[in-house]
Amino acid sequence: MTWRLLPALLVALALAPSLPVDARFSASSNHRFGLRLITKLGLDQQDANVVVSPLIVQTPLGLLYAGSTPGPAREELRQALELQYAGSPAEAIQDIQNMLTHLKQSAAVGCRLRLLSDFYTQQRFTFSFRDEFEAQASRLGVGCHRLAWESASKAAQDINYEYLSRSNFSLGELVSESQLESLSEHGTPFLHVSALTFRAPWAQAFDPAETQSINFFALGNRPRLVDAMFGIHRYKYAEVQALDAQLIEVPFATADLRLLVIFPNRADGLAHLERKLAQSDLQQLREQLEERKVALTLPKFRVLVHSQLTAVLKEVGLAKLFTSEIQLSEVFSSLLSSSAPPLGAVVQSSLLQIQEEGGSAGDPFSFGDLFRRALPLVINHPFFYAIGNDKTLLLAGHIVDI
Repeated sequence: MTWRLLPALLVALALAPSLPVDARFSASSNHRFGLRLITKLGLDQQDANVVVSPLIVQTPLGLLYAGSTPGPAREELRQALELQYAGSPAEAIQDIQNMLTHLKQSAAVGCRLRLLSDFYTQQRFTFSFRDEFEAQASRLGVGCHRLAWESASKAAQDINYEYLSRSNFSLGELVSESQLESLSEHGTPFLHVSALTFRAPWAQAFDPAETQSINFFALGNRPRLVDAMFGIHRYKYAEVQALDAQLIEVPFATADLRLLVIFPNRADGLAHLERKLAQSDLQQLREQLEERKVALTLPKFRVLVHSQLTAVLKEVGLAKLFTSEIQLSEVFSSLLSSSAPPLGAVVQSSLLQIQEEGGSAGDPFSFGDLFRRALPLVINHPFFYAIGNDKTLLLAGHIVDI
């Protein structure tokens, strides 16, 4: 789905009835799940960039949780997805829907944000998606597709081309022939595929004339010259000794989204930082931020990352979702209980672009600020980042190479 291409969906979501779920708990749920997922993936992939949207992982997996048969296995999914706050699966799904609605309705002109999310399985006469599940998934922007699957090669071609065309040909290959062949060897293939592209204007632009080359010290490599933006503004900033890191938050001009950069003090400190973050709360960390005058040097970049998420999802407590221990009785209508497949794979591609453009509003500097020295902060080695607002963790990961 794309924000600008689905007005009918926005109207339907806006008219959907709200259930009495405390938005603070749902936001905490999304942030906790996202931080667990991202830090685990980051520690597993220390030498590669990580760009993942927790929101479009939690959403489809929440649908499968809600569509599974009640029992101990479903309770494990509930805990792993951080949905304990909701009184029922229906409340959890409604609250995820409310988060998506708020994000879409507040996205401003100039924000290039696409969220694509689809289930794919092989078309067989023994089972099909339930109509109720397809309708519920559609309300959350998740498609449900049964492919003819003439061959793994043809299925991969169909999925990849669909995503290329819907992303304005900005994404690469999401699934491969060999991956789909492997899924077919273990039964009926059933997978979730998602993608995100993000580029948004800042609340206050960086002057392109101030952009210059700096040395970026990537892990284990010689420094590389990269283009970096520069601006002196009042930012929310904190030094957190417990993380041995500096935090700075740079606001975008849309949906109250902010880029939170968590910059380790040591060039080789990213792994230590992510281990600490795994036990932390992003919202509590943000509460430590205070406005101050900062001279920020921030690399500009465009990174496209393809992530195989199956293994890391198993590591964060969702292993049973990929086995027959979870019966997806409200997802599939099947002639035989054994004919409906478990989830086989979760893959995501994400494109993140950080550029200079943004608003031109003047800084609210006080008279005293005019004579106060700006704190210099140069982001010149690997760092952790999170993009979101008070309700939603949209995108997070780390940048180790530009």
